[in-house]
Amino acid sequence: MTKRTTRKAAEAAGTVVYCGPSIKGVAKQFTAYNNGIPEGLKAATEKNKVLAALIVPLEDLPEAMRQLRQRSGRIHTLYKAVQGRT
Repeated sequence: MTKRTTRKAAEAAGTVVYCGPSIKGVAKQFTAYNNGIPEGLKAATEKNKVLAALIVPLEDLPEAMRQLRQRSGRIHTLYKAVQGRT
């Protein structure tokens, strides 16, 4: 990922994917959303701003998955930060 993506920018991009760890009752990892994100996830991103950075446009998904698989990069760092809080 070459640019930082905020939740609002990601939502404007159309289909977005949550790449963070699954959060029971809120979101499952790699769930795609079209036309915005559900209220539960939206509320969670307001409480924990790191979650918003883990919502990426669909076209950025392969790079996000690569970072998680290789355990390096911005997405992996954010993932680990969220994992420690849930």
